[in-house]
Parts: sequence; C-alpha cells; structure tokens
Amino acid sequence: MKYQAFLFVLFALPAIALASTRLDGGVIENSRSTNTAGYTIKVWSNGHALLTSQGSPGKAFTIDETLALKFLADAKAARANPGTASHCMKSASFGTTTMVTWHEWASPDLQCPPFSPQVGMLANETRAIQSAAGVGAPLHRIALPIEQRRFPPTPSMSPTPESEQSRP
Repeated sequence: MKYQAFLFVLFALPAIALASTRLDGGVIENSRSTNTAGYTIKVWSNGHALLTSQGSPGKAFTIDETLALKFLADAKAARANPGTASHCMKSASFGTTTMVTWHEWASPDLQCPPFSPQVGMLANETRAIQSAAGVGAPLHRIALPIEQRRFPPTPSMSPTPESEQSRP
C-alpha cells in the first residue's frame, strides 16, 4: 500500500501540476487580398504571440497577459453567443477578412458588423493585439479630402442683379 501511494505521489502530482499550467491559445487570421499579404497571429494565455506572414519569417512578440486572457475569454463568450452572421461589401482588390479561431471554433468576419456584444468585445481585443503586432488596417472607411477647385470663379461668371433683369 505504501508503495502505491509513493507511485501516486511520484507520478500523479507532477502530472496534475503540469496540467494546471497548460497554456491556452487562439489564432487571429487576416486573409490576403490582391494587394496585401495575409497574416496569422497566434496568441497564448501567457502573453506570448507569434506573427507570421506570407513570404516572411515569423516575428515573436509579447502582449500584456491580461489582454491575452481577456482575448481568450472573449473568444469563449463569442463562441457561446455568436449572434447572427452578417456579410458586408468589400473591395475585390483591397477587401480582407479577419477571423479568430479558438478550440476549433471560427468567429464570423470581425470586419462586418453588427455583432453580438460578445463578438464585438472579441473584435476590440483582436484590434488591440493587431496593433501590438504592428499590423492591421483601420476597420472603417477613411474620408477622402474635398476636391479643391483649380481656379476660383471670376466675377464675370457669377450672375449679377443687372444681368438677371436684362433677361426676357
């Protein structure tokens, strides 16, 4: 009996300790488009992350462990309540999709709102991680500047009260 207890302590307790420190992780994937390369960000619960892009070596970086844990908790919550999937119009050349994969679950495209509140939180954490990695385009349209006229209108081009009175 003492021998069995010894074996239990020898083998079971280290296994339990290792299981409790097991890392969780999720993946952010941004698809490629005609004009941009796609990328993948792997995020682990301890704050370590790895950015890989097509045609370039991986770049390891770290994020705050609190952000990593919030990202994974938001992925779990979004999986439980994904809301309704939506589709949005995107450019054929510049349009990409951003999705999160967690425990074999894939999120809807995080660039196509409206979201459930849980998916919205996941989108926020995803943008924060993309920013920390130094990637990601703004997920909103950028207004173009107003076109400037080359020549201001001259007084002869604008109607005057006299010219309007002389009309039949």
